[in-house]
Amino acid sequence: MTTCIDEVRAAAYRRDGYWGDAGLYDYWRLAVLAAPGRTAVVDCRGARLTYEQVDRAAAGLAGYLREAGVRAGDIVSVQLPNWAEFLVADVACLKLGAAINPTLPQHRLNELRHIIGRCATTAIIVPTRFRKTDYRELAASLSSECATVRTVLMVDNGGEPDDRFTAFEHATSHEPLTEQQCTPGRGTELAAVLFTSGSEASPKGVMLTHANVLAAERAFAADLGIGFTDRMFMPAPVAHATGYLHGVSMPFLVGGTSVLLDVFSGPAAVEMVNREQATCGMGATTIIRDMFDAADAGDGFHAGLRFLCCGGAPVPRDLVERALADGVCLHSVYGSTESAPHTLTRPGDPADRVIGTDGRPTSGTEIRIVDPRTRVEVPVGVEGEEASRGPGVFVGYLGDPARTAAVLDKDGWYYSGDLATVDPDGYVRITGRLKDVIVRGGENISATEVEAILRRHPEVKDAAVVAMPHPRLGESACAFLIQAPGSTPLDLAQVCRFFDELHVAKYKTPERVVVVEALPMTATGKVRKNELRAQVVAMLDQEPDRAREAAASTCDDEPCCPAQVQR
Repeated sequence: MTTCIDEVRAAAYRRDGYWGDAGLYDYWRLAVLAAPGRTAVVDCRGARLTYEQVDRAAAGLAGYLREAGVRAGDIVSVQLPNWAEFLVADVACLKLGAAINPTLPQHRLNELRHIIGRCATTAIIVPTRFRKTDYRELAASLSSECATVRTVLMVDNGGEPDDRFTAFEHATSHEPLTEQQCTPGRGTELAAVLFTSGSEASPKGVMLTHANVLAAERAFAADLGIGFTDRMFMPAPVAHATGYLHGVSMPFLVGGTSVLLDVFSGPAAVEMVNREQATCGMGATTIIRDMFDAADAGDGFHAGLRFLCCGGAPVPRDLVERALADGVCLHSVYGSTESAPHTLTRPGDPADRVIGTDGRPTSGTEIRIVDPRTRVEVPVGVEGEEASRGPGVFVGYLGDPARTAAVLDKDGWYYSGDLATVDPDGYVRITGRLKDVIVRGGENISATEVEAILRRHPEVKDAAVVAMPHPRLGESACAFLIQAPGSTPLDLAQVCRFFDELHVAKYKTPERVVVVEALPMTATGKVRKNELRAQVVAMLDQEPDRAREAAASTCDDEPCCPAQVQR
């Protein structure tokens, strides 16, 4: 696989101490040696594993995978929720020198065919059951359709055993891989492939090296003062950059503890934070607000919770004020899978910085704001496209050099597609998006992808999908449809069934359908989506009951608005 590593930049990062010859496994091994009895991971199902216990289970799993043919440089896809078994799988990959491909539990056959095909995945790890989904037939389809898959392991979660697959627990009991047999990756070798959650029609596999992850997470921990006594609460999926990097990787780099929640609700999050004495945490702004709502309705947060990080949306003033009243600091964080959260506010920054900016660059990161067309830097205070360069910036999209070249230039600058300004002190403020993306509770949904799926419906002639405001999740998807001549009228239930039949992740399903005679178009034939967004806002203004019902919803998988069909 081809990666974009500029030798001049690599030499500079080595000289400045951001890159070296170490790998993630070196840091894991140091944590095991330093404090084998310290808790490495806790999950909401009751699992509580020490560093020594995780290492022992991972050694058995690595031995099993090696016997099954997994080798250094292979990619292992792990479709697990935020469970302790994810860390075991991650460490097993580190021992083998295999790259991990964390995959969202919401993904179905439609998305997984693409991901596994692009990765040439050799082994997959899935749960028997999670929420409403039984993964056994999904796993069977993948193993039969994807020629590279040699092994399927299944973590039991209340489903019936299936003789077609090996139980994860059985694999961890295999004869362990010894330290002498380990072949860990290091430096600029591939550590992980994380797929974007929807900024374009087909997800892109973001390649991160060991050097990338180490540089990004060491800076994140240092800038926020995170150390071995910290317990990081993580409700974001471990398949996201936030969950994988800050919820799983960063804690073991400093010898701390991962506290993982698989199904989010405000009360469940607060209960776990307090029970496990979490000292810090991170999530989308909507998640953090729900946590404070639940804390205020109960007994509040325990006194040891130092800070929470917000990402994915601006931090409202009232939320900062509530946090300060509860003795908790809020930090605004910004980044992407390609350039892991690379700006943040620090301890000691005034509240106005948290509210009015997305922070300053992390250690080793450079930021510039450029004209989106010319990529020439614009003056301070002028809006332009945000670009970043640093040791944590990804090294390309897997098997996709054209899309890599479109966003990553020869000098190492990554162009985010986000509009931003920067002030004289270097604080960045994200002001909008060039990309056509709907951000639903921290999940990115590609409008282009959803439109393509809608056009496959026999009753649909054309479609345009835009974001509509949601009082809790921030945004959700509204589909404007032109029906085919002579077709029977579509309703939302039919659209939902169609997406389900195609095995599309449920969070991508439109939550409102508006049937129109024509779409507003520009002179060049592009849909005027700003007009469609204005129409949605006008509709919502007439529906106060809908807003209240949507705000009360707690579902983060199924469509959660009482959506309607408009004509």
